[in-house]
Amino acid sequence: VSQGLLHAYMPDFCKQVDLVISPSQGMEKILRQYGVKGRVEVIPNGADLNPFQKAKPLSRSGFGFTKKDTLLMYVGRIAPEKNLEMLLQSFAGVARVVPNTYLLVLGSGQKDYEEKLLALSAELQMKDRVRFMGMIPYVQLPRYLGMSDIFVTTSVTEVHPFSVIEAMASGLPTVGIDSPGISDSIVNGKTGLLATNDLAAYTAKLTYLCLDKDLQKKMGVAARKAAEQFSIERTTKLILRHYTRLKERRKRAKERLDKRLRK
Repeated sequence: VSQGLLHAYMPDFCKQVDLVISPSQGMEKILRQYGVKGRVEVIPNGADLNPFQKAKPLSRSGFGFTKKDTLLMYVGRIAPEKNLEMLLQSFAGVARVVPNTYLLVLGSGQKDYEEKLLALSAELQMKDRVRFMGMIPYVQLPRYLGMSDIFVTTSVTEVHPFSVIEAMASGLPTVGIDSPGISDSIVNGKTGLLATNDLAAYTAKLTYLCLDKDLQKKMGVAARKAAEQFSIERTTKLILRHYTRLKERRKRAKERLDKRLRK
């Protein structure tokens, strides 16, 4: 029903407005699928990158980790649409091949789903390798990301993934699913790796990156640089430029109308 309503509503609504802004190319593609024909400007939602770029990493020893360990980090809601069962299954495959790898899961959500994931972790014999950290204060997030090596996500429902962008600003490569939002943020092979929504394919990509510390660092540097395109300073300037253009266009149209009325 909702899909039908969007197909009926969006094209006419977008015809009536002066500017349509999409936060990603993936979302623009979805708007086109809904029948939107006019011009759409792609401007990402801006993120405050400064805390992530300048954060002092937490001490690994406080969590029982060493510099030789490879820490994978997931940050976000604990809910079925985040596809976290696949992430745990994939990590179990990686952990059996790559020693000293650990997965940290930050966030909370549906209690019954959290319990399901805990049970799955035990079933996969990964209780010692997967740590569910729960909710943390947002101001501490940059420090958690700072001590990690790779950001991981298996979500296929993102529009504009702030968690990925914040990880990029922290200098982390990301392994994600090739889907709207995620593939708009990650450049495959440069700032991270993209896989199809397939357990074997995702596990292969994640294993590959876990095994190559030099590649992790190289992609991390590229990710930090690429994150600049999402800075709130840049996106605010883009928005302001469009608003100013629309204001001036409306002003000129009003002047032409006043002239005709006087005549």
